[in-house]
Amino acid sequence: MNNSIVKDAMRLFIITLISGIILGFFYDLTKGPIEAQEEKTRTQAYQTVLPDADRFEMAADTAYSSDIEMQMQPFLNRAGYTSDSISGLVIASKAGTYSGVALTVTAHDGYGGDIQFSVGILPDGTISGISILSISETAGLGMRAKTDPSFLSQWTGMKQKSFDLVKTGGDPAAGTVDAISGSTVTSRAFQRGINAALIAFENLQNNDITTAGGVTIG
Repeated sequence: MNNSIVKDAMRLFIITLISGIILGFFYDLTKGPIEAQEEKTRTQAYQTVLPDADRFEMAADTAYSSDIEMQMQPFLNRAGYTSDSISGLVIASKAGTYSGVALTVTAHDGYGGDIQFSVGILPDGTISGISILSISETAGLGMRAKTDPSFLSQWTGMKQKSFDLVKTGGDPAAGTVDAISGSTVTSRAFQRGINAALIAFENLQNNDITTAGGVTIG
């Protein structure tokens, strides 16, 4: 009986070991293409939200490149945006002149989970565009944030410190935007996430952050 138990344990160990090796092999095989596709998606988003820029760079200071979330979170928390994080920063330029930033926002309060999107902001604080990177909201409801361009376009070309969400009669030029009908949770996730991006942008403008190519925010 003891020998039977040992043999069964050995078989289980061997099966587990082989399964782990196979999974590891396929993970390594697919990791590169997945990362390349994610980078391509982000680059396309930068070009969408800052269409006039001809170059996109990371900040030279690693605190604002690899650790941007840690740098920005205290400011967001103090402003009450604890469900949002700034997970990426790219500095844009045109012909060597600073032309805005693209901030990657992760809103953790979506109806279907995290929503990640890129917000382009010009040097004067005007929102130049918003591009969704990942979203898993309800089809026909929250997913209209992605399928109906009129929702996110409310922010494009607007310059405000923050935006409030209303159910009808929004006026983006006065700081109010319309929610998606029947999808207040999704709408609020975007509204608060965009406000978080504006808070982060104001902080960045006050810190003279420079890229390796010599472009400085501010």
